[in-house]
Amino acid sequence: MSSDVSAPGGAVVARGQARTDVLTRPLRRWRSLLRLLWRAGPAHVVALGVLVVVLGLLPTAIILATGELVGALPAAVEHGLGSADGTTALLALAAVIVGWTLRAFGHNAAGYLRQVLDSAFTSTFHETIARSVLGTRGVAPLERPEVTGELAALEDAERRGQLRSTVSTMSNIAMSRLTGLSALIVLLGLRWWAPLLLASVWQLVNLSYRRASAKGVTVGISEGASEVRRSEYLRGLAVGPGAAKEVRVFGLAGWVVGQYADAWSSVLGAIWRSRRANRLLTAVVVAAILLAHGLVLLTLSRDVNRGAIGVGEVAVFVQAAVVSFSFGWLGDMQWWLTRSLDAVERVERLGSLLATTDPVRPTPPDRRRTDGAVDVRLRDVSFTYHGRSRPTLDRLNVHVAAGQSTAIVGANGAGKSTMVKLLCGLYEPDSGRVLLDGLDAEVAARGRVAVIFQDFVRYELSLRANVGFGSLTTADDDVPVDDTAVDPVAAALRDAGGAELLARLPNGWDTVLARGYDGGVDLSGGEWQRVALARALAAVRGGAGLLILDEPTANLDVRAETELFEQFLDLTRGTTTILVSHRLSSVRRADRILVVHDRRIVEDGSHQELIAQEGRYARMFALQAQRFAVEEPAAVPSGPEVVRDA
Repeated sequence: MSSDVSAPGGAVVARGQARTDVLTRPLRRWRSLLRLLWRAGPAHVVALGVLVVVLGLLPTAIILATGELVGALPAAVEHGLGSADGTTALLALAAVIVGWTLRAFGHNAAGYLRQVLDSAFTSTFHETIARSVLGTRGVAPLERPEVTGELAALEDAERRGQLRSTVSTMSNIAMSRLTGLSALIVLLGLRWWAPLLLASVWQLVNLSYRRASAKGVTVGISEGASEVRRSEYLRGLAVGPGAAKEVRVFGLAGWVVGQYADAWSSVLGAIWRSRRANRLLTAVVVAAILLAHGLVLLTLSRDVNRGAIGVGEVAVFVQAAVVSFSFGWLGDMQWWLTRSLDAVERVERLGSLLATTDPVRPTPPDRRRTDGAVDVRLRDVSFTYHGRSRPTLDRLNVHVAAGQSTAIVGANGAGKSTMVKLLCGLYEPDSGRVLLDGLDAEVAARGRVAVIFQDFVRYELSLRANVGFGSLTTADDDVPVDDTAVDPVAAALRDAGGAELLARLPNGWDTVLARGYDGGVDLSGGEWQRVALARALAAVRGGAGLLILDEPTANLDVRAETELFEQFLDLTRGTTTILVSHRLSSVRRADRILVVHDRRIVEDGSHQELIAQEGRYARMFALQAQRFAVEEPAAVPSGPEVVRDA
């Protein structure tokens, strides 16, 4: 029988689960944080832990030694330093000096360990995220709303820099708590209720600050969330390079600054309204602090008047009462630690969301091919994107023989790019199989498939990295970087027509392809096309047997795209190639053309065969030929015709 939370019993169960989560969630978060911290450096964690305990207890030890010194001084002055009282005073003084010395050296050592562990922890945090994201079977899991939400939150946490001091914050809080706790224990010598009263007051302070902080966070993610995003967007318009040209051309600077100021003022208004709502609680907390400390000090003064305690004990109890504040709210440190715990919890949740219960099937070593053209088969393949009801591909059957050049054409949204993603192993079909050399694509694609997408990546790295990423094994070869006879990366750039590009770069292969770096250079669209093509050719030299161009030349004119495709086919002859384009004139030279329509292959043949069939391809080709004939006249009229046209 299913549970119903709307029923009385269901409501009780839900409340019980909520209470259990309130108790167990902090433990889970701390366990996750400590697990990451231990991975960052076990030896350093142990050393810092020992120092935290020592440095946390030292202040109270110094207080006790100071009380002993103050209590022994009158008698030492009266009887001399050579007396027993003098010896007690000297030992107490030595203890105070040793305590402060140890504290100074300990803080220096702890500071060094904090820096080391903060860096290691941040690196481990990023590495954990990267392993979770890069370990998925394709890209479909990364497109789930819950995953994108966690990634956005983690990106915000990293951008705000709240993780870079996690270890420092945590160790400082631990030291303060130990100091406050030991001071409260010392106060047991005054009255049993004194430390309990002060501890209760400081916990009330903690509660009030947590409520205020939670209210501020709620305001930030609800009432003020849209204004925060709007203000950050407007700030990006003002200072970012993306909109710099239009902001200046259209004279938008004053408007952007004014809108940014209004949005940020709205955010601050929401925050201040939240803070004003906590004024009464703040007043109660302040009154409680004053009352509790007043009672403790009043009790202390009465004992002094009765002669029940000496001057040394007075010094100890007064200092202990003051130091007990370390058991209360510690300001921004607790806020940042809370944010770090939240971020670590999100990392754990992200890992759980991306963990696959369907492990990758192992590749039989005797069947895997590592070189040569790839044989491609799609058998009854159906695929539907997450959140859609209508399939993009439906029972698709295709066979591309090894070494064949094939073009895939069709209207926008017909499923061309979806086929490419399936061939690359980025998605798994809902049904059917995608096979490369007889193996499932998600297993066989790595190292055997190279692709240039329409939105190919323009890495803000060196030219050599941009080309060599096609095959890391060849990019790392220790060879002369300008000798195309032996350097596969240089040969790939040469074959792609990028020799002139290399010659004009200021630092040659080491030139960073971005203007934001010293000596960096940005490239034109055509030059980036050459670099992307070179990357694909480097992949061929590294063992890729299937090359795919998924409309990477969509921003080029028809003539430039045709020239690039023809060059690509010439350079990759003997390799299985797939060209995706919506311009039919660019793929005429392909051995075979597949026309995708209504989720299936509706026509299959060479250019001449499809034209002769007078079907969909022939009609599409005729329409595009007419349009391009109007847009690109063959000759410019001269003489009287020019005058007449003018």
